[in-house]
This record gives sequence, structure tokens and C-alpha cells, in this order.
Amino acid sequence: MKKTVTNGLFQPFGAGHSPPATIILLAILFVSGPTGLLFAQPEGQARESIFSHLAREGEAIQLTLQTDLDELVNNRLRKDYQPAELSYRSREGKEVRMEVNVIPRGNYRRKICDFPPIMLNFSKSLLAERGMESEYDKIKLVTHCKKGGEAQGYLLKEYLAYKIYNLLSSNSYRVQLAQITYKDSKGAYKDIEQFGILIEDTDEMAHRIGGLECECWNFQADSVVLAYENTMSVFQYMIGNEDWSIPLLRNIKLIRPYDGGKIIPVPYDFDFSGFVNAPYAVPRSQLGISNIKQRIFLGFPVEEELLSETMKKFESQREQIESMIKNAKRLGAQERKDAIKYVKSFYQKKQLKRLAEEVAEKRMEQEASATND
Repeated sequence: MKKTVTNGLFQPFGAGHSPPATIILLAILFVSGPTGLLFAQPEGQARESIFSHLAREGEAIQLTLQTDLDELVNNRLRKDYQPAELSYRSREGKEVRMEVNVIPRGNYRRKICDFPPIMLNFSKSLLAERGMESEYDKIKLVTHCKKGGEAQGYLLKEYLAYKIYNLLSSNSYRVQLAQITYKDSKGAYKDIEQFGILIEDTDEMAHRIGGLECECWNFQADSVVLAYENTMSVFQYMIGNEDWSIPLLRNIKLIRPYDGGKIIPVPYDFDFSGFVNAPYAVPRSQLGISNIKQRIFLGFPVEEELLSETMKKFESQREQIESMIKNAKRLGAQERKDAIKYVKSFYQKKQLKRLAEEVAEKRMEQEASATND
């Protein structure tokens, strides 16, 4: 069951509102997990989620997904799940097979890609039977958009964008690279072998950082933790991504902490960034951008001191960011060179000066608006 907060109230979908006191009472009955957050512990210790079970630190997991490929690819606007089987080897090397339901997902990529993005929906009862946490039963799968090496490169660069943000902020989605073999259950198509990205369940991500997803509308900027928002906004600026909006909840999840504190923004979907430079990415002309690699600051106006603190964080991670790209050997040499060059252009004095100017301009516009009001 997906859990959200709506305008400050904790509300699971399909149920009535639960007041904060209920959350506090339940928290007393939980025991603390290794991250310091609160997890239900029916058996005295934390259960591994399906995402964590599939995670392989520093390497790609080999997966096989067998389903009716004709139905999956050619009936991509369907609203009901279809059966599939996921198989892989455990960390101990044993073959594992799991029944799972799949459905095409997403908006733009589902329409224009040769192969649609997928949602994997695991059976809660099956997860529980296998000793895993049943609460987090869904995993998004970012698939290849087109065939060929170039398409693989765009997906790998989007994966790198997620990993770079992991370096900069713990308020981020965990991702796992997967090398996937798609098998047609009816034997009508040849196997398809491509890379994909597994993305952590949103409820799991929200709980990990200490809250619930909040479908918050019409809130003020001071309702957000500005330090977190600024880190996120500068990251979007660094990778040249303008395909996001906090007010519109566009490619952003908002997390309300259990204690009722300020909102934490968490970004996702970076394929429209200049860093990825996908051929289908279209610059937002309404922002005055004519090239997908152009940068424009879309975050909240913040004080110079906060921006300075944010930039110290980016500078401290610069070497590791560039090293991560350099060591992404699955990318071609030229792709890695171009990606590093684009990130380095963010750190140039001219670019950083322009960023500071854009933030200052937004701050002055805000102050002028407040004066007129």
C-alpha cells in the first residue's frame, strides 16, 4: 500500500487520515534499524527489501525477465499487469526464480521508446515467504529506449547521474545497474539483452530518509529544507537538467519527515539533461533554452551564504565525481571524455559566476515581489 502525506496529514491511499499521534504511537512499538530510522520488526531484526536483495555493490546484477514481449511492447498503454518470471543468481551463486507482475510505465519514454520502461510488482505474500520485507513490493525498471550502443550509453549516463547525486546527498534514490535478458514466454521473439536501471521503491526511499511521500501542493518555499533543496537544484544545474519542478511535482518526490519537519525534495529522471544528452530530449523553449546542454537555475532563491556552503560540498566531491565517470568502463572512451568535459564546464569560474548571478537575480525578484505585495 502506497503511503503518502497530503498537506501535512499522514494518509495511506484508500484509507482515512491518520493523525501524527498515531504515527508516534506506532513508532514506540517499532525498534530502531541500522540507519537510526524506525522499522517494524516482527521477528526481532530488520528484513531485507527486494531492492536491497538485488543490490550488488559496484557491479551489475544479471537478470532474466520472461514474459509475453508482444503484449508488453505493443500494448504499452495497458492499465493492468501481466505475469512474468524474474530469475537471477543470489549472492551465494544459487539460481533464484520469482513470479512477478509487470506493466509498462512512465509518460514520455513509454510513448517514444522502442522498449517501454517497466514497473516490477512483487507479491507481498511471496516476499514474506522468502523472508523479505513485504511493504516495499515495487521496483521501477528504466529500460533501453532504442537499440544499439549509443542507446546503451544514454542509459548508463543516466545511471551515473543517479550515482553522482548519491555522492552529494543521502536524500536520493538508490539505484542498481542490471544486465537484463528479456525472454519471450511464447517463443516468438529472440532474446533481447540490454542494460537497465532498478530504482528503489519510493516508500522505501522515504522511510529510509525518515518520512513519508507528501503530495503537497501550494506550499511556501519556507516549508522546504532550503539546504537540501539548494543541493538538489545546483545538482540539476550541474547536469543541465531543466525537466523538473517542485511546485508541479515534476520529476520530484517530496518527503515529509515523521516528526512533521520541513519537506525534503528528492529528484529522479535525468534523461533530459545535457549530461545524458539523449537524442529525444527537447530543450524547454519557454525557458529561453535552445540547446539541451544549456544550463539555467530553477531552484528557490537562497542567500549567498547558503549557496557558498552548497558549492563547498560540490567542490569537495569534484574529484570523486570525475573519477566515477572515468571508471565507468561500460561507456565508450569518447562518451566518458564528453561526460567529464561537461561536468568540468560546471566548475569553471565563468559558469559558477553565472550560477551565482542567476540565484541573486531570483532573490532580487522575490524581494521586489514581496515589497509590492
